[in-house]
Amino acid sequence: MKTKVSLLLALMFCLAMQAQTYQLTLIQNSGYNYSVAAVPDFNSTAPHPYINDQNFTVLVPDGVTISNVTGGYSVPVFTSLPAPNTSEDAIAFNLVQDIVLPLHTAGTPIVLTTFDVDGSPTSGSITLLDNASSLAMAAPSIFNSFFIGTLSGNLVDTATDNYVGQMGTTTYNFATLGTVENELMGYSIFPNPAKDVITIKGLENNLNRVEVYSVSGQKIITKTSNRIDVSKFNSGIYILKIETQKGNRIIKRFIKE
Repeated sequence: MKTKVSLLLALMFCLAMQAQTYQLTLIQNSGYNYSVAAVPDFNSTAPHPYINDQNFTVLVPDGVTISNVTGGYSVPVFTSLPAPNTSEDAIAFNLVQDIVLPLHTAGTPIVLTTFDVDGSPTSGSITLLDNASSLAMAAPSIFNSFFIGTLSGNLVDTATDNYVGQMGTTTYNFATLGTVENELMGYSIFPNPAKDVITIKGLENNLNRVEVYSVSGQKIITKTSNRIDVSKFNSGIYILKIETQKGNRIIKRFIKE
């Protein structure tokens, strides 16, 4: 009997130690269109993980606004911030409806919301605020990131904060990453999603290099060709950074099936 109890306790301990958590990342899809995604460290099983409260904050230059927000978030704007953030506004995304996450695989981002930055700013940056920042620590109830849901995905379980931090690129500089794409009309990237090869059409005579990054910010490959073999990539979301011979940059997202 003691052996059975010990084995049961050991099993319960191992289950408790199996983290089921999410990190947040900021993704530039193209131009001034961005997403915030959650990256799980576990594979989901039915029923899907249930999220009943969620919050994160992005910083943008004073006066810059966002629009076309998806995902069911309220987005109050805070314009009076303490130093050193006096030249920035804070936009706090707060989930106003319960959600059930889709099936997911460890390491594959789940897009929570997508939005546009208005006005095509050419200076300053957009930043996903870290809980370790002085601003978040000074006002955690307003600006802190949290991701509250059930660990097992069972809707009757007690909710727990599953958020453990950030990963990948969390700041994009408008001056260096924003691209005026109307100067580069006529190019296309296909297929997307892709299984084997991605082709960049229309920039054959103006292509300098192409870099592929994971959403965590790791550079996967650099090419000078307009054809990129992705057949050996793991399934998931990747970022293409295309640089032309004139120094223009295009940031595109693609999906590897």
